[in-house]
Amino acid sequence: MKANNVVKSLAKSLVLLQSFSNDKLELGTTEIARKMGISKATSHRILKTFREFGILEKDINTGKYTIGLELYYLGNLYLRKQDFIRISYPVVKTLNELSDETILILIFDRGNVVIVYKEESRRDFRVTHTVGTIVPAYSAASGKAFLSELTEEEIDNLYPGQNLNPITRKTIKSKAVLKQQLEQIRKTGVSFARGECYEGTMGIASLLHDATGRAIAAISIMLQDFRINQDTINRLSTLVRMGANLISLRLGYNNANNLVRDVQDIRSWWEQEQTMVNYLR
Repeated sequence: MKANNVVKSLAKSLVLLQSFSNDKLELGTTEIARKMGISKATSHRILKTFREFGILEKDINTGKYTIGLELYYLGNLYLRKQDFIRISYPVVKTLNELSDETILILIFDRGNVVIVYKEESRRDFRVTHTVGTIVPAYSAASGKAFLSELTEEEIDNLYPGQNLNPITRKTIKSKAVLKQQLEQIRKTGVSFARGECYEGTMGIASLLHDATGRAIAAISIMLQDFRINQDTINRLSTLVRMGANLISLRLGYNNANNLVRDVQDIRSWWEQEQTMVNYLR
């Protein structure tokens, strides 16, 4: 087989894998063939090969294909080599311990956010998530934080229409409202989503920046709606911003306004806040 044919075959295979998305978790042979512009027989051969290697799995009831465990394992290898997760670990653990709420690290991918690391709350009633979960950026606090880094033109390219597809009853439905929220996030460095992605929950998030100033991930605190009041929101907003600033500092980001240099700084601030809360009770 000629080298250029090998490259073309590989390219077809990669295009096939990229056909799967958050909106299309399952695809049939005919649908894939149509998307790729190839014959059904060629599509079937590629799918069969991927299935044998565990890259894809086939539902025996529907006959459709979905992403297999092998891709999940390979994705985890990618995540394990990312320094920001290793560097984030002690800060995430500290925020989880202090707040006793679920702490997530997420990345931005083509208009969605993906959970890549988590520390669950120890509460009996808590918000639980799965690493690898994908949700639309406009419906999540972390996603809005990422979107606040984009220009208006980039937002319009990402969402050509004026309406956004609602995930829950509280999801932002208008791109104009989203843009208003993004302006506020740019000023404060903290974003919120209350019941917009998951009913009865709230997310509070801030971005992680690397040495070049690029936003590479977001850290988010997730809690249940019945524990929310304005004092809690204010306290957790500061906590998540301090955590994001410390992780960014450890990634080499030089922010002159960042006064946090160690997790002990975060602990000391939190203890003072808790002392004040207890005093006012």
